This record gives sequence, structure tokens and C-alpha cells, in this order.
Amino acid sequence: MDERKRTDRRSEIRMSSQKKSKNRQKTDLKSITRPYRIVSYISLALFASLIGYMVYFQVFLSDDLLNSPYNKRQEIVQEQIVKGSLLDRSGNVLAETVTAEDGTESRNYPYGNLFAQAVGYSVYGGSGLESTENSTMLQSHADIVTQMQQDIQEEKKQGDNVTTTLSAVLQQAASDALGSNRGAVFAMDADTGEVLVDYSSPNFNPNTIEQDWESLVNSEDGVFLNRATQGQYPPGSTFKIVTALAYYRQHGTFDDFSYTCTGSYESDGYTIHCAGNEVHGQESFQDAMANSCNCAFAYMAVNLIDKDLLRQTADQMGFNQDIPVELPYNGGEFSLDANTPNQLTMQTAIGQGDTLATPMLMCMIADAVKNNGQMITPIFVKSVDSATGSNVKTVQPQVFGEVMTTEETQALEPLLEAVVQRGTAADDLSDLPYQIAGKTGTAEYGDISEGKAHSWFTGYTNTGNNDIVICAVVEDGGNGRAPATQVARSVFSAWGTGTY
Repeated sequence: MDERKRTDRRSEIRMSSQKKSKNRQKTDLKSITRPYRIVSYISLALFASLIGYMVYFQVFLSDDLLNSPYNKRQEIVQEQIVKGSLLDRSGNVLAETVTAEDGTESRNYPYGNLFAQAVGYSVYGGSGLESTENSTMLQSHADIVTQMQQDIQEEKKQGDNVTTTLSAVLQQAASDALGSNRGAVFAMDADTGEVLVDYSSPNFNPNTIEQDWESLVNSEDGVFLNRATQGQYPPGSTFKIVTALAYYRQHGTFDDFSYTCTGSYESDGYTIHCAGNEVHGQESFQDAMANSCNCAFAYMAVNLIDKDLLRQTADQMGFNQDIPVELPYNGGEFSLDANTPNQLTMQTAIGQGDTLATPMLMCMIADAVKNNGQMITPIFVKSVDSATGSNVKTVQPQVFGEVMTTEETQALEPLLEAVVQRGTAADDLSDLPYQIAGKTGTAEYGDISEGKAHSWFTGYTNTGNNDIVICAVVEDGGNGRAPATQVARSVFSAWGTGTY
């Protein structure tokens, strides 16, 4: 019996020893394989990151690389394909390739200065649509028979043509109205966001860009700046659209507002004046907007609107945001919070202070009122077609965001209609044979004591049939010297002919 117990005990000890040995082997195995597993996980993570970057590159960066002037592939492609043309929405040629008798190719711009910044140029790295659509125009989707014939005859293939959204008729109207003044005009189809006008002055002739390069680069005129999309200006009273929206969001109505304008409003030792110290007297909210009463809007900003709400409203309307457009764009700038002093708050509410906006952004804001709160992203390309006429691509409208409710736009629209019917835009726009809504602005800049001011207008036609929205800025055009409403009138009138 004792012998059996000793045997069982030896067996238990042996099994325990074997189990410990196996555990040690497993532990040793884990220790041995642990570095390999770590390397495997790292390799897997790197591989996943590489796949993710490749997807990101294809979706977001491939066009930028193809259009880059440093991409040597372009030189190879240009030996095989004649770069296609840029056309306006009616088929007028804005940029084309011409071939000299010796076979050398160059780009020709039939409209010269008219589309300088929007269409751009193709040398020295390129600019405008010539740059952003370069890779598109260096592809050929001509029919197979044509391509075979060209291969047999050892001819270069003809690149695809890009039909832009731009209108030569409306662009010319904007140029004629702006004349020698500095400034910009930006106009879109109100429903689709198709850019009809992108005009900036001063400008340059892309046909002589190489000869004029040194003088243009050294010029202080800023001719390469597309003022319509990149020009940052204080928006002046056009910003009152945003201030009015913030008021409505806080109060739910404009009917409860009443203010008596004496020509000036003072708060914390700082005084705001209405233009020309004009006294507007007793005003409803619609009166204040029609009269562009600085005092009324300064008063409501200090006493009736939460400062954080005004900032949130401005952000939602596109300020401090990146807008995905094809051409270079500078965003709107706006800053305000609960700690902002009343002096700066009053200036901010009337589009002065630190607030900056581009004509494109203010055009989009007016368009959002027109479109029941839907803000449309501007687009510059309508379609891409092969040299033999087959459609390669048609660009669809893009929505930037739902920035207002239908109720809010229905409250704002009568205010903007009053501006044109009986307010600050009435002298230049009220007699046109269709309904227009909009907002004027006079934006002071530099030394205020010198009385320098830019003139603004942003607004839209409201006919229900292919309506347009426009924003015009005339630098130093305030105080009646060259009001932006007259520039807008020229474009509205050209649109009214229906031949653009």
C-alpha cells in the first residue's frame, strides 16, 4: 500500500514537472516569437497606411500632381497631344493652341485682358483655368477612327476641350461698367452655382505675358490677384445680411424691432455715424435695412444680439471656412466673442472692424437667401468634350451647405427687396423690368479721417427663370464716385437680353 502511494506520488511529481516544462516551452516560444509579431504588426500598419495614402492620392491629389508644372510627364504628353481649348458657355474660344509654320505651338487668348485672372496663362507654371484644367486638355478622347488615322499619319492627337461656365457677354458688361476703376465682379447662376462672371481689374494681357513678365511681376498693381475670389475687403453694409439673420435667430421675428435714428449712436465712449450723418428718424427693421442705417445695426449688436450667436452665424455663412472651389480663393475672416468690447462689436455688425470678405463669398451669401438657405459652391467648368464632339464629363452642381431655414430666408428677402425698391440701391436698380433684391455697402478703409471707402453691392434677380446673383466691388468707389450698383446694373441689363 505504501509502495503504491509512493508510485502515485512519483507519477504526480513527473506530470507536474512535464506541465511546468511545457509551460516553460510555451513561455520561451512566446518570448522568441514576440519580436516577429511586433514586426508583423508594424508592417501590417505601414501597409494599411500606404493603401490609405494611395486612395487619398487618387481622390484628392492626383489632379494637382498632373497639373503641376514640375511634373515631367506633361512634357512627354505634350509631344503626343495638342492641348485642347477653353471655351465660354456659348462656345466662344477663350484659350486655344496655335501652331506656327515651323511646328512650334503656343497658346492664344482671343479676348486678351478680359479673362486674364480667370482663364490665366500657361507659361511660368501657369495660372487660372489654364493651370487647373491643364491635364484635362492634355488628354484625348477623340473617336478611335480619328486616333488611328492620326497614328498612321504620325500626327499629334487633339486634346479634349473644356467648356467653362463663364459668359463672354456678361464678362464684357462687367469690364465696361468697371472701366479703369480697380475692383471685381463675380456672378453666378443662382440655381446651379455656375460662375458667369469672374472679372478683376487691373489685369494683364496673357498673349504678351512672356514679354511683359518682368514689368508685371515688379508692378505694385497686383495684376495677378484675382480680386473676385482672392480680394479680401471689409464688406461694409453688405454684412448687415448676416447681422440681420443673427437678430432673427435670437428673436424669431423682425416685427418687434423699433429704433429712432438721430444720425449717431454712442456706446462706451465710441460713436457710430450713419453715412453723411443722415438722420433716419423712426425705423422698423425693414426701414433700417433699406436705409442701411449704421446706428440701428450698431444698437442692436450691442443690446439685442448675443455676440457668440453673431459669430456662430457668420461662421455658418462661410466665414472662417475653406470653400472647395477650383481657382485660388481667400476665405472670409470674422472674429467676435462675449469679451469683444462694444466699440469693436458696433464696427463688426456693420461690416467694418476686423471683418474681411471676398466678392465670391458675399455673392454666395446672397445666393443662399435666394435659394431658401441652400448655399451653392461656385463651379467654373460646365463640361469636357473630345475634339470630335463626344461628351467626356458633365459637371454637376455642388451644395456647400444648408446655412439657413426657409423661414429665415422668407424673413430676409423682403428686407433685401426694400433696399432695391425704396432704399440705397433704388436710384440705380429700381427701374429695371424685373424684380431684384440685394444690399449695398460702403466700406471704409485705411485712415478713416481721409474718407476712403470701397463701394459694394450684392444681390440677385428674382424672376424664377434662370436668375443670376452678383457681387460687385469698386475700390475707392464709395461716396457716390463709382457706386457698385451701377456696375451691377450693367451686368443685370446684359443678362436681361437673354443672349449670354
